[in-house]
Amino acid sequence: MKNLNESAKSKGVVIFAFNSAHVDYVGIADQTSKLIEKNLKLPITLVTDLSAEPNFNYDLILRAESKEGNFRFARDGKTYEWRNFDRYRVYDLSPYDETILLDTDYLVLDDSLLKLFLQPFDYRLMYQMQTPKELNKDEMGPQSLPMVWATVGLFRKSPMSKMFFDMVGKIQRNYGYYRNLFGIREGNYRNDFAFSMANIILNGYTLTPEQSIPWPMTTIEDTIHSMTVTNKFITVKYQNNADVISRQNLHIMDKNYLLSSQFKKFVESVCNE
Repeated sequence: MKNLNESAKSKGVVIFAFNSAHVDYVGIADQTSKLIEKNLKLPITLVTDLSAEPNFNYDLILRAESKEGNFRFARDGKTYEWRNFDRYRVYDLSPYDETILLDTDYLVLDDSLLKLFLQPFDYRLMYQMQTPKELNKDEMGPQSLPMVWATVGLFRKSPMSKMFFDMVGKIQRNYGYYRNLFGIREGNYRNDFAFSMANIILNGYTLTPEQSIPWPMTTIEDTIHSMTVTNKFITVKYQNNADVISRQNLHIMDKNYLLSSQFKKFVESVCNE
């Protein structure tokens, strides 16, 4: 990231990417980081395992031992492993005063996240998720509180942000207790759930707008055949139909597409705009 001004170093992006037996998350991060560099022009720190071999010119690579992962069912009916522990450590690991925390499968296609730094806040989380067709109202269980999404978040180094991530760590270490306390249906640990519980606890068991990213996260849940983008629109083609949506950041669930040559061509087309 040699082309960045030193003044930009106070802001940056942190990505956690730990490969599993089924998914090359570091390879996905290498591609999505190109979109971050293009549209945010911020330095990027990668947190990964000891054996990973990243191919993107990251500002910083932090390596940690990979812990045993969780397992989850994907839409193709198969069970996949993913390593999602210790995300709470981002507060201490981030070298930046103001940090954007992103999942590897989040595509940055505009600069909207940068504009949030013009406002006062300690941390902001994604309160709502939508597909191209409808708003999703996910809950952690049938009698639980609404969940937030850990896919994308922002924080400043502050006492409140530190309390938040410390609470996420406490929840991870005592997940069985908090899972029962909040009536969560899934046995697997999820950062979405831990972030949700920590946020609720710190804010008096309410969802306060001060901690919210003020727009929903658009998620593509189906298997993708191809994607194209213009200045105004994104076209996502599936096997038998397509969605045309306004240009915006996207959360992509189809990891096979993110590892495909088609996605590399998509990234290249965006970076060459």
